[in-house]
Amino acid sequence: MSTPELQSLIENYLTENPRPEGPLSKAEWQEPAESDFHTDLAEIQKRISNHQIQKAVPVVFARSPQTVSSGERAQMILNLLSAPETLYVFGFWQKGQGVLGATPEVLFDYDHGLLQTMALAGTCPKSDKAERESLLLDEKEMQEHHFVVEDLTKRLSSWGEVQSHGPTILELPLLYHLKTDFQVKCTVKPDFRDLVMQLHPTPALGVAPRSAGYKWMQQLPGQEGRRGFGGPIAFLGTEEALCLVAIRNLQWDQNESMIGSGCGVVAASEFSREWRELFQKRLSVRKILGLKV
Repeated sequence: MSTPELQSLIENYLTENPRPEGPLSKAEWQEPAESDFHTDLAEIQKRISNHQIQKAVPVVFARSPQTVSSGERAQMILNLLSAPETLYVFGFWQKGQGVLGATPEVLFDYDHGLLQTMALAGTCPKSDKAERESLLLDEKEMQEHHFVVEDLTKRLSSWGEVQSHGPTILELPLLYHLKTDFQVKCTVKPDFRDLVMQLHPTPALGVAPRSAGYKWMQQLPGQEGRRGFGGPIAFLGTEEALCLVAIRNLQWDQNESMIGSGCGVVAASEFSREWRELFQKRLSVRKILGLKV
């Protein structure tokens, strides 16, 4: 089904099933606790100073007791279809739970022997642009980006010669990101499921180095319910495959809805700057879904 066909289908559904504005559209969100993030930041930077890790990505969540009705889901999908081409719209739902979002991050894109991916790490909210130098000149953001580039270069070499281009600045509606693109002409066709397991999670979502593991972050306050945030969402064919990193989304089940945001913490990270970045990422989700901001 093409995008115009899907758009027409949803518009017809909403016309035939008019509903008052749903509870989620008007919901008040409980924002994450600053004290929890203070604890997370301190623990991660302690591990960095002890040379256990170089970087980690904690995630915080805004939560609402409201869940998603079918009419709201249809309206949010319609809103997502207007997303810029720099974002990949994704979603799935079943048995009262699901996820909808628009991610800028691709874990891999494979097409008849050509494997492509990206390092997407290092962020500046557009609202901060006047007060900050370019991401390309920001030592902290460039270091954060470098950890991901270094990791992916090593991982991708298993499938062939790695070529990279970047970093460049990716512009999104509310944010700027550092982005490096990778290409590999595969000497052997990869097993797509193995490719997911080998690449996910990159240090853009997890921990650098990977050998330090990431499950310890689940014990930090505010990380409860991280669930599918940032998980791989893959569309697999015979000679083609696309796998997205499921960030910038709304998750819901029968009890609540959640909007998560993560940030890369390195030795030079500052609480106030990271906290603003986390908020701007959640705000971008609400805006693109058409939720109350």
